[in-house]
Amino acid sequence: MIPTYNPHLGYLEETLRSVLDQAPGADQMQIEVVDDGSPNGAPATFIRKIAGERVTLHSEPRNLGLAGVWNRCIERAHGEWIHILHQDDLVYGGFYESLKNGAQKNPEAGAALCRHAYADENGHWRQLSVLEMAAPGMLRNFVEPLVAGYHVQCAAMAVKKSTYGAVGGFNPDLKHALDWEMWIRIANKFPIVYEPKILACWRNHSSATTAKQIRSGDNLRDIAKAIDIWSRHLPADEGQRLAKIAGVRFAGEGLSKATHLLGQNDVEACLNQVSAALCCKKTFRLRWQASKIRVKAKAKRVLNHWRTQNNGSLTVGP
Repeated sequence: MIPTYNPHLGYLEETLRSVLDQAPGADQMQIEVVDDGSPNGAPATFIRKIAGERVTLHSEPRNLGLAGVWNRCIERAHGEWIHILHQDDLVYGGFYESLKNGAQKNPEAGAALCRHAYADENGHWRQLSVLEMAAPGMLRNFVEPLVAGYHVQCAAMAVKKSTYGAVGGFNPDLKHALDWEMWIRIANKFPIVYEPKILACWRNHSSATTAKQIRSGDNLRDIAKAIDIWSRHLPADEGQRLAKIAGVRFAGEGLSKATHLLGQNDVEACLNQVSAALCCKKTFRLRWQASKIRVKAKAKRVLNHWRTQNNGSLTVGP
């Protein structure tokens, strides 16, 4: 199931071909693009050119947002297993066969996950996900690893339709962390079958929703909201313990991202990240770090304004 909204056609072609190159027949795998009310309409002609009749297209009459369109993908999926693949992400040869084999060997699994790559806008790998285990197997007690680090991108995860039925759909109150919150809900109830081969790829680029949310700080504000939501699904003591771990983690990461943005001279995005980071957790150390970054950012803002007023020139006196 491939949700789209104003897709970059070059990326969408790569996404479709990555599936079509390894897809079994239509009797075994449904492939559908679900367009979320794109202003210029769904790219129907483009999809037909790439995939003929092998890929079906469903167009929503109005925009549902991320949670809405992902939940629509779940509703429209016919199969026992559902793979939601974003319009700019990829799967590599063997993805479906490997996850199918793992699921058949481990029928108690509620989801299947493979190791995956993180790529830039040109498709070059920048990092890899954590190697959970050296050989294929079952991930049990996977909630804490999900809370403490980056382990799952949507492209790498397939979920039983019955699992979604048991845990519920994606939360429409979330705009950035809705997939993370979902994986925690799933891992709290089901083991997850794991494939260590790198068989999927998440692509980051400047026009991606995530990049825009980082500049505004909405990513961290949404994460803070997600922590409050998923912690209530866990036993009380465990929920509080893991919520603290997650809060400190994301506050620290937000301040590191703010420092990086300041180095790129993006002062407004830096200040947005600082404010949002403290939504996740406020300790004395985090507040102190945040105040130092704010001072540097505001000084750089003044300097940038001075340079603009003086056409970027610096006059040195006698």
